[in-house]
Amino acid sequence: MVLYVLIVINFRASVLSDPISASIISLSFFFLIAILILVMNPQLLNPNRKITSVDDYVAFISSITFLLISITLVNSFGTDDMEYVYEALNSLFQGRDPYAVTYYPQGVCPTYTLAGGIANTYIYPPLSFIIYIPLYVFLRVFDLPPYFLNLENIVFDVILAILIYIEGRKKEDPFALLPIIFIYIMTAVSIPPFYGVFVVIPTTFLAIAYVRKDKLGGTSLGLATMLTQLSWLALPFLLIYKLKTYESKKRFLREYLLPFSLSVSILTIPFLIWNSTSFITNVITTDSATIPVGQIGLSVISYSGFYPLEPWFFTISLGTVSLFLIYLYSRYFEVIRESIWVFPIIISWFLWRTLTEYFIMWIPLLFLSLYNIDYNKIPTVKVNFKRQILVPLFLLVTLLSSLAVYAHINYVQSNPLTIEGVYPLGKLPYDALLIKVYNDKPYPVNITLVRVSIPNNLNMVWDFSSGIIPPNSTGLVFAYAPQFNESINSTVFTVQVYYNYYFATYTLNTSASNIF
Repeated sequence: MVLYVLIVINFRASVLSDPISASIISLSFFFLIAILILVMNPQLLNPNRKITSVDDYVAFISSITFLLISITLVNSFGTDDMEYVYEALNSLFQGRDPYAVTYYPQGVCPTYTLAGGIANTYIYPPLSFIIYIPLYVFLRVFDLPPYFLNLENIVFDVILAILIYIEGRKKEDPFALLPIIFIYIMTAVSIPPFYGVFVVIPTTFLAIAYVRKDKLGGTSLGLATMLTQLSWLALPFLLIYKLKTYESKKRFLREYLLPFSLSVSILTIPFLIWNSTSFITNVITTDSATIPVGQIGLSVISYSGFYPLEPWFFTISLGTVSLFLIYLYSRYFEVIRESIWVFPIIISWFLWRTLTEYFIMWIPLLFLSLYNIDYNKIPTVKVNFKRQILVPLFLLVTLLSSLAVYAHINYVQSNPLTIEGVYPLGKLPYDALLIKVYNDKPYPVNITLVRVSIPNNLNMVWDFSSGIIPPNSTGLVFAYAPQFNESINSTVFTVQVYYNYYFATYTLNTSASNIF
């Protein structure tokens, strides 16, 4: 598995365009061999060894290997999130409110909105950029590339892995080494910190908040909350967990809830005073103005065209499911207390945007829960399964199903768009299309977005000519790839044309069609 990851990373980094990084990754093969030898022959280190001492060596080698590889792979911001973090810091140091500034990514692909623009405001809580201030100052003083901010993501990834390993080692868990290897593999492939995914930072603070039952734990929960809105998904469950595991409610309030509240207040109040409107409108958001993306989740069923739904359905379903899961966790806490991280994963399925990190960030935390499970001491709780679980679940499913049918019918009736044909211009790779669109409503429709999908790229947004379709008429939209690497290199591809959140889908197989 580790060898596979090295091959995948080198494929993504491109051997020819970055030979130094590729060479270091290639040499890291021998670190892998060292790990395998130690795991298979631990007696080489100590004939009278204990498994924990061997694990320490393997954990150390794994961490150093990941650290070295990751550092060499930092060559850009990777995501617009990280570029916006840097620009937010620039604004802060220039005395401007980061939440009132308009941004535009220069070196990375932007996040597009359904209205045809890009996401150009800063939407994350304030600690998401404040935490980078020391490294930001260092980079500015020594005139280093700004994308080296990603180094902090890498360091936190290592801290997270080591933290989880130490917790497993304390419990003398024979599988304590598994998480550290798993985390490095998972993050390298799915949520690479060296490519601008900073979700490992809030995950680290959530881990501390979970394992500590003191002021540090409460403060860490506040910091995680002020790093990303994803942490909010775990907030009610973690507070319930701590409330029910503390010796007394008074200690919980004094040692955990108070530090949590103070850390949130200290980071929030200055920006509320500065510009409360811009702060609240940007940070408290469902993100439904942006194009839906992801390979798993409820939104996939909608934006794939299989069963399109009105955006408000996602907000209602998210809130309803969250309340049901909070009830379930609180009601049956003694039985499912260590299932705490499963609930944010379930809730994430109902988000409008379901990026990979929305699910993967919770996986390392599951290891911490596994360390705490004592299968010999699981309490026996009498549960009226039918009345206490099946009935509420049936009501929930009935409510959401009814709303889904209504949201779908309303969407279909209100959607003015139909694609009657797609015509590639030229030969493979296609970089221009003519799209024949029909508007069946008695008012003109302005096309806001053209999206092209091929098997290995689901999120190519193409530029297009003015796309105003007259009432009850057919119009042609000329769409073209903004960059050569976004050309269509497949004979089978799908085109979507958007009018705000209404869209029409058309799949074309050019090998079986007559084209221009």
